[in-house]
Amino acid sequence: MANSADLKDRWKTLQLLGPVFELLNRAAPRADIDHRSYDLAQLALRLIDYVVHNQASLEGSVSLDSVTDHLTQVARRMHPDDPSRPFVKVARLVFSAVFNDGRPHEATWLEVDGPADTTESDVFRFRLLRMVDSESGAAVTATDEAILLYLQALNTDLADRALALKLLVEIQMQAGEFEKALDSARQATRTARGLSASLRERLADTQRDVGTVDWHGEMPQWLSEVRGQIRLQIDRDRQLTVLANQAGDDPDAAEACRQIADEVRVGGDVWTRLERFVLSAIPVFLEAQNTQRFRPRGLATTIDMARDVFEPGLAASEVRFAAAVGVLVKGVMAPPTPVCWALGDLTDLLFRAPTTYDRRPPEVDDPGELGEPPGDSIAPAIARCAADVLSVAAERPTRLSELLGAARLRAGEVEDPHRLLDVLWGAALWVFVAGEDRARDDQPGSADLAEAVATLVAVADDQVLTDDRYRGPDLTLARSAALDAVDLGAVRTS
Repeated sequence: MANSADLKDRWKTLQLLGPVFELLNRAAPRADIDHRSYDLAQLALRLIDYVVHNQASLEGSVSLDSVTDHLTQVARRMHPDDPSRPFVKVARLVFSAVFNDGRPHEATWLEVDGPADTTESDVFRFRLLRMVDSESGAAVTATDEAILLYLQALNTDLADRALALKLLVEIQMQAGEFEKALDSARQATRTARGLSASLRERLADTQRDVGTVDWHGEMPQWLSEVRGQIRLQIDRDRQLTVLANQAGDDPDAAEACRQIADEVRVGGDVWTRLERFVLSAIPVFLEAQNTQRFRPRGLATTIDMARDVFEPGLAASEVRFAAAVGVLVKGVMAPPTPVCWALGDLTDLLFRAPTTYDRRPPEVDDPGELGEPPGDSIAPAIARCAADVLSVAAERPTRLSELLGAARLRAGEVEDPHRLLDVLWGAALWVFVAGEDRARDDQPGSADLAEAVATLVAVADDQVLTDDRYRGPDLTLARSAALDAVDLGAVRTS
């Protein structure tokens, strides 16, 4: 979930459309015109679009007369048959709602993520248009909020977006907001790269299949517009570089201005490379068209299988369908030609030496190269001590708990007492699991242990081993003859 600061920024962007809704819900119903015949929301956005775009192109403001004339012409195209012809009124209504008589628009933000039972309010004031004086009279300029609305709420062309961002860079640098200007310059560079990637993608599609790109209408017009924007973009980059160098005289802003100048130069390189791509677009199209469209094609490429084969075949009888398929196969495939053997070919074939393949004998691993088998990991002293403890079970039936207790008493005879207990416990489990039919190869590696467990068997009854180190049944170990002579009750042998 987004934090409160991010949510507030998104809320501010949303509030920038508030004047448009005020125009639709309050100003338009009160006007003495048939406002339902005009798309006033579109006119408001076109107003912002026109001011931002022309302000960026002319490096200044836009005259009030040109703004009114532009809105009037758009309104006339929306409803040319309106008998009252209120086009100028519609234009002034839209401009007044967005301009708001020069007063800021207001929206109230209610903070609800603070402490419980407390609510704070913050008034957000903004303007979309500002009236200024120019040499030709009253003029209109777009504020930062209007440019933000132009970038994020309008589906603008990438070249126009880059130009508007560069205008935003200039405005922010003149206001001393160099960090914001650097971020806007980076956005302008990313936008230029996106436009370049879009062009490269269209050229790649053309090389794959020229029919996937509209080279009859959309693509040439788009290339013409981009080519007209490139010179303007490069000139704007040059002006921003000069402005950044001049603003860099301030010691506090010197580093930020240097970064802005570097970023603007990177963006200029992108536009220069884009110009080369634009100039190579037509040769790429002509080559793709010559390769894909003008190359002679076979009969198979002129046949629509669904229209020319399957649909007539389903409607015809089996005999006619078989005949049609035969004709199709003869037309698509090359005619069969008999094999013609020359005398020289026959001689070479008959007297050709037989082909033999030299196969190397398989490589067999020498067992001697595999190394010696690992020896017993049980120390001799521990093996002898464990065999001595197990010898008690060879004399009389003995439980595993008793054997473990005897091993603990002799812990001082070995270096690792825990290893002695593990060997003894493992030997008892091995006797229980292997049973009486165990093979000689399965005997423990130590000779002492092998001799100690050779004649032993293990049985389990209901007794449970009580030990701090081991868990499981308390097995009884003894010789088979001894177990047969002793009544152990209900015993489950292995």
